Amino acid sequence: MTPPLVSRLLSASLLAGALIVAGPRNAVAETPAPRRLLDLLAQGKVETDLGRFDAAVEALAAVADAPDAPPELRAEALVRLGAARRGAGDFEGAVRAFERAASAPGAGPPQKALLVQALGGALPGEARWAEVWSQVSFTVDRSDPKRPTLAIGWPGVPTRPAYRGRPVTLDIDDGDLGDLFRLVADISGLNVVVFPGVRGRFTLRADDVPWDRYLDEVLAAHGLAYQWQDNVLLVAPPPRLPAPRRYTGRRIDLDWGTGAREPGRDLRDGLAELAAIGEATVAIDPVVRGSVVLKLSRVRWDQAFDIVVRVNGCDWSQDGKALQVFPRGK
Repeated sequence: MTPPLVSRLLSASLLAGALIVAGPRNAVAETPAPRRLLDLLAQGKVETDLGRFDAAVEALAAVADAPDAPPELRAEALVRLGAARRGAGDFEGAVRAFERAASAPGAGPPQKALLVQALGGALPGEARWAEVWSQVSFTVDRSDPKRPTLAIGWPGVPTRPAYRGRPVTLDIDDGDLGDLFRLVADISGLNVVVFPGVRGRFTLRADDVPWDRYLDEVLAAHGLAYQWQDNVLLVAPPPRLPAPRRYTGRRIDLDWGTGAREPGRDLRDGLAELAAIGEATVAIDPVVRGSVVLKLSRVRWDQAFDIVVRVNGCDWSQDGKALQVFPRGK
């Protein structure tokens, strides 16, 4: 489920063109705040919803700069002030407000979650957010000089410089990662291969966003990443993604155990079958055993071989037409 941390869903008008994540609607300050500041914060929200950004900026700035504002209220006001300034076209002012929010003393889990939303990020489930929120970082991104913003840094996940997927619009509430991967496969036409142990839930709204950007946002929030090579998309924790190889084998289709009566293909038999397609021989370490359920379309046989080896926790080497498969690290 979405973590019960976010004070209120920022309006679509306030976050136009960004990925946003829905959360509970009621904001509760952890420290009692003067009534006038609560009224100003509420006014800023309403003005933002109505698209009156100048009035919203005035109200929210008054809260953010008030000497008697409790730290958590100030942090929330700064996030909303940044979004309102962005709505008014003041991107430099928005960056300054977001930077203040990121370093504000009151920026705990709820306020930091709100900032992630405002910047277009996706929130992971409650357990994952509780684990990583303090490690999430923010840096100024001036790749577009006319629209500077803050980039979100998720622990253990590298940032991606560019996206090439076609834009899509989505609205997913408490979705399962498995459903997201099936959706990506349908949208992109790629073979999506997910390593064992990848799971999680998310809530996401994407408005005309490249599909690989929203995939990157959701995966990064879960400590995951993807590798896109040819017509295959691999999804795994970053350390498990292999270094890119050059595949030259002929293209094949595989359907091992999906929609069929057999539970799956024996791992050793499957590797031998793939090697034979490439007119190669394979020597498999005796400890390498298991079964494979896999469906691939128009994939080069040596890439299919690599996929089967990798998702089963193994590695391989090649010497001409002789292949060897062994446990990773051996």
